[in-house]
Amino acid sequence: MESTTNLSLLDKFQDWIARSTSLKLLVIGFIVLILLIPQSFTIDLINERQARLVETENEVTNKWSREQTVIGPYLALPYNYYREVSSNGENKVVKELKTAYFLPDVLDVKGDLQAESLHRGIFDVVVYKGDIQFKAEFGNIALQKLGITPDQVLWEQASFLISVSDLRGIGENPDVSLNNSPLLSEPFSDNQSLQKGLQFPASLDSLSKELNFSGSLKLKGSKDFQLVPLGKTTVMNLSGNWPNPSFQGEFLPEKRELTKDGFQSTWKVLHFNRPFGQEFSNTLPNFSESSFGLSLKLPVDQYQQSIRTSKYAILIIVLSFLALFLMETFSKRRIHPLQYTLVGFALVLYYTLLIALSEQFGFTIAYLIASIATVGLLAFYSKSLFPKFKTSAVFSGILTAFYIFIFVIIKQQDYALLIGSIGLFVALALTMFISRKIDWYKK
Repeated sequence: MESTTNLSLLDKFQDWIARSTSLKLLVIGFIVLILLIPQSFTIDLINERQARLVETENEVTNKWSREQTVIGPYLALPYNYYREVSSNGENKVVKELKTAYFLPDVLDVKGDLQAESLHRGIFDVVVYKGDIQFKAEFGNIALQKLGITPDQVLWEQASFLISVSDLRGIGENPDVSLNNSPLLSEPFSDNQSLQKGLQFPASLDSLSKELNFSGSLKLKGSKDFQLVPLGKTTVMNLSGNWPNPSFQGEFLPEKRELTKDGFQSTWKVLHFNRPFGQEFSNTLPNFSESSFGLSLKLPVDQYQQSIRTSKYAILIIVLSFLALFLMETFSKRRIHPLQYTLVGFALVLYYTLLIALSEQFGFTIAYLIASIATVGLLAFYSKSLFPKFKTSAVFSGILTAFYIFIFVIIKQQDYALLIGSIGLFVALALTMFISRKIDWYKK
């Protein structure tokens, strides 16, 4: 008799475990927490693939040419500097060789950047070839502002300088002239100012007349192109075949026109807008801090989109389990915790599939394929959970709505918070409405 009573109590306890709504919710919550572990591995995988993309970009740009920042042209005038020194009670005059630098009054730059994607394995890297036309007008060179007299200047050693951040990008000998007289070019490197590039020796007799320095430069680079506004008035007109450039630097273009075939943009910068003057003695400021230009990056990195999508994984899992639980409650069809776990693993595996496909077909197509595959798999599996086809169809429709909702959030980045908040509010309202008649105390 006692054995029968104990067996009856055990049966009641097992029946309570099988039918307890509260315990079922605790088990589902525990499964969600467990699924966060493989999901964290997925995010690590995305970061690893993104790091590999950066390594590939560095390998390609090291062989092609890196980002380019052009500084110049500007005039360099060596001069003799005399100072008195006291030695053994005697005053002596010591002569030192210094260099005065003068920036142009007007700098007019026109550039055409022809971009292309280089393929390295499964990755793409954006590079460009640029045809840069420039014209610089030097008016009155204010020697007196630096305390220099014309007789101190070594006129025959004057030169014009154009700094280029990566000399490997210079594809041809530049065609340059001063007052319509051609100039030869040679490389230079200044350890003191950390500038390197091309110099154009120009033997001058004086600065009594205006100097018009003009020419063209064939330049290769990767992704970014920047110019420093050295002129009192600097105008740059830049065009290219890349349909979605990102304008960067200290100044944005006054005019821009973007089409599917390329872009056209115009900048105008005055010397009032920058933190340096027009003449310098022996040292130069850090010009690069005032550079402006654009970046020719790929429209949207698939890894960035995959990371943003994976951040909503916990939301997808919770909402999917909630929908599954409500359908289980209404259909009175018990679903085992292991079956919840299998559904959760399918939802997590979705992101690995998305990463692999996006590397081959791009994010949008990959999202479509991965979503159809995951929803199809779970729809097929739900037929073993719910005997009625209608119930499985409703569950599949809910999953489809979830993935469409996440895709809209990813694509509408500016309104992601608004759309996401409204979507979650609607989901909560529907859950409250559907579950309003459930007796949560019923065993």
